[in-house]
Amino acid sequence: MKKLALAGFAAALAVIALCAARALMLSGPPPSEGAILAADPARGAEVAARLSRAIRFRTISWGDGRAPDAEAFAGFAGYLEEAYPAAHAAMTRETVNAHSLLYRWAGTDAGAKPIGFIAHIDVVPIEPGTEDQWTRPPFSGAIHDGAVWGRGALDNKGQIIALMEAAERLAAAGFRPTRDVYFLFGHDEELGGHDGAGATRALLDERGVHFAWTLDEGSGLVEGIIPGVERPVALISTAEKGSTTLRFTAHAPGGHSSTPGPDTAVSLVARAVAAVTDNPHPLEFDENVVAFLHAIAPELPFAQRLVLANLWLTGPIVKKQLAADRVTAASMRTTTAATIIEGGTKVNVLPQQASAIVNYRIHPRDSVEGVRERAKRLIDDERVTIETLGGVAPSPQASTEAEGYRAVAQSVTAVFGPVAVAPSLTLQGTDTRHYVGAADDNYRFTPFIYRTDDLARIHGTDERVMIEDLVRGAAFYEDLIRRAAGP
Repeated sequence: MKKLALAGFAAALAVIALCAARALMLSGPPPSEGAILAADPARGAEVAARLSRAIRFRTISWGDGRAPDAEAFAGFAGYLEEAYPAAHAAMTRETVNAHSLLYRWAGTDAGAKPIGFIAHIDVVPIEPGTEDQWTRPPFSGAIHDGAVWGRGALDNKGQIIALMEAAERLAAAGFRPTRDVYFLFGHDEELGGHDGAGATRALLDERGVHFAWTLDEGSGLVEGIIPGVERPVALISTAEKGSTTLRFTAHAPGGHSSTPGPDTAVSLVARAVAAVTDNPHPLEFDENVVAFLHAIAPELPFAQRLVLANLWLTGPIVKKQLAADRVTAASMRTTTAATIIEGGTKVNVLPQQASAIVNYRIHPRDSVEGVRERAKRLIDDERVTIETLGGVAPSPQASTEAEGYRAVAQSVTAVFGPVAVAPSLTLQGTDTRHYVGAADDNYRFTPFIYRTDDLARIHGTDERVMIEDLVRGAAFYEDLIRRAAGP
């Protein structure tokens, strides 16, 4: 017994030593190493003024069948040409499908694969009745409290302006890329991007253009959002979720409510909704989640680092904690959201039909058809039909070992200091969905720092971007273009 106890004690010590060693291996650079790029006030004032002008063009995607405002989109395109003369002298530009813009900066090596930067010109409308809730009018482009305010500041004109600022500085300095550099600015991303990015992709396919990698919006640097992590964390998206919507329709005998059967169409469809929402897709750690946890571990106290470094042992506990936050939970599973339910016409009439709409955002390990088949198994009722209302497949995972990911990560640390960098998953749809297959790898990253209240500003009230983020964003793109396409 004594030998057995000693053996158990030795085994326990070995496990503790192993766990501690794994935690120490995740140690990162101390906070004093490196520093975030300081934003020059004079440069900031110039960039802010240009974004302010850009916001005033009401390039709205209405989503109600209304045609784009041709004058607003033409005005925006004309303004870019006016504001960035050196960039427009160095690059060719053409208009695709009336409103999208396709820029090409010809490289000196015709045999090198090009790179592409994706962004979108259109913005979402202001929700009626909320206009007076804005600190500054939503299309004023007001410069106030160190920020530029207005619809599109974050999504996505701020990114366009940062890209054009980088191109202008590079072109004015005489820079010539060694490979082709494309700017791909769609005009209907908020409506799915079919007429903008979709048409641009078709045109590029006709010309035989295939990218080494592309970079779009979809993630960024987060600060103060991850508990216990003080410095920004850069999340580079290597994939984005797909989506599908299912309609459940239940059928039952009608009649007077005084003589009901065991079920009505309403109770049947309600039970169907409960079947899929009470049995969500499982949470799973994939390589992106593990890489993210390992990246933030050095920023945390040793005890928390110990937990994250040993997911083979602590995985169930960590998974439960992550599941408590809806954002992190969404990154680990296909999500299920019941959004509409309809049925019945009168309180004393048994409805013969009722329906519900359930929206899914599909993790890359799942599929549109797989989501439908799983719902069918869970509901398991012939009285309920399931109809698929469109679907977009999730994107494939881009490589974290390829040159594109490395270049983005290196430019992040060059501008923002030794911050943690990790792969992530974009939960929303972007124009990149139209460029899957047109590049070896597709990445999504916007070089702005998103703080706790910024996520609610995107598509919401008081959208704004900090001027210092604009300056650093432009510096990031300039560094990245030099790094990826410089001599």
